[in-house]
Amino acid sequence: MKSYLYPLERKLIIVTVISDLMTDHRVHKVCQSLHDAGFRVLLIGTRKKSSQSLKDRDYQTDRLRVWIGRTAFFYLEFNIRLFFKLIGKKADIFLGNDLDVMPATMLAARIKNKPIVYDSHEYFLGTAGMDQKPFRRSVWKFIERRVFSKLKFMYTVSDSIQNLYRRIYQKKLLVVRNLPLKNPAKPHLSPQEVEWIDAKDAQIPVNKNLLIFQSAGINESRGVEELVFSMLFLDVSRFHLLIIGGGDIWHKIERMVIDNQLSEKITLVPKVPFEVLRHFTEMGHLGLSIEKSSVLNHKYSLTNKLFEYLHAGVPVLASRLPEQEKIIKHYDVGGFIDHHQPEHIAQRIIEIFEDRETLSRWKRNTCKVREELNWENESKIVVDIFKQVEKESVNH
Repeated sequence: MKSYLYPLERKLIIVTVISDLMTDHRVHKVCQSLHDAGFRVLLIGTRKKSSQSLKDRDYQTDRLRVWIGRTAFFYLEFNIRLFFKLIGKKADIFLGNDLDVMPATMLAARIKNKPIVYDSHEYFLGTAGMDQKPFRRSVWKFIERRVFSKLKFMYTVSDSIQNLYRRIYQKKLLVVRNLPLKNPAKPHLSPQEVEWIDAKDAQIPVNKNLLIFQSAGINESRGVEELVFSMLFLDVSRFHLLIIGGGDIWHKIERMVIDNQLSEKITLVPKVPFEVLRHFTEMGHLGLSIEKSSVLNHKYSLTNKLFEYLHAGVPVLASRLPEQEKIIKHYDVGGFIDHHQPEHIAQRIIEIFEDRETLSRWKRNTCKVREELNWENESKIVVDIFKQVEKESVNH
């Protein structure tokens, strides 16, 4: 266990997020960057029965035990526990990640008269299923209005979400894209982790074109069901699909693979720590990012996995969402599907692998993405924000 002995003059930033911390790479990168910039950092998230143990990090972490499943009461329980945790801490600055932590975080910051920064990872009111729950959406809409009316320092993940919030609230957020590190540290794996990875590696064929889809939060709007069915139209001797993640429909995907006798064509890997994910990503020959535009959050976001594929040297096949289409076309690193019919997805995959010259060009071009679009560059925006907050709090 690390001993966190900081100089007393270093400002303490308390970072709040509703995830269990293991797979949330964006939050980890922000915390690490703030730590490296001279701040003390405490990251608070959740711990569930299924949560794995966290490895030591350079900053402090705390996980709140939450007993209720992912319903409206889950958010209520978490915010109540979070509020009392925050009230008992001495903080100089608060950072809330996404709307679901803001009730407790804003209230604690107001009581303590401390500045608060908001990181909007997504367009929360446009997430999957929100339009089918009008009462829940009205509650979150009320909270969102409070956030945007009270806070000065805010940033989000894409130009499209920035423009959306500017139209609604007449406020301009900064944009901090969720980019991978250009030079990630080699993970320190335990013997048990190495054994587990080796066992999974043995399930993945090395003599086939490996397709990869990864997401910690797979739901029905990600296009994964159609991707699974597309494997019915692909030759088992040529193609294999690797799906990594978890989420609302993970068990449904497992059942689909069994019911359609696709076990020889598809390998499923439950969500893994972000330190391990890159190992599997680098095995792929084509990355899939085929979210549906019918969900506004997907339409306007800039998905993490797009950059994770490209940093690993893996070209992509994507749906035509404005943010990722802009990146793919600019750097010439992939192609697109026009709709989500399984036969069409399969046909596009076949076409890509039959044009080896284009595929090779896409792969070469991923190097430029890694050089230009990386967290080492993007993190400077985050650090500048908190330096400004620190400066204003001192002057105030």
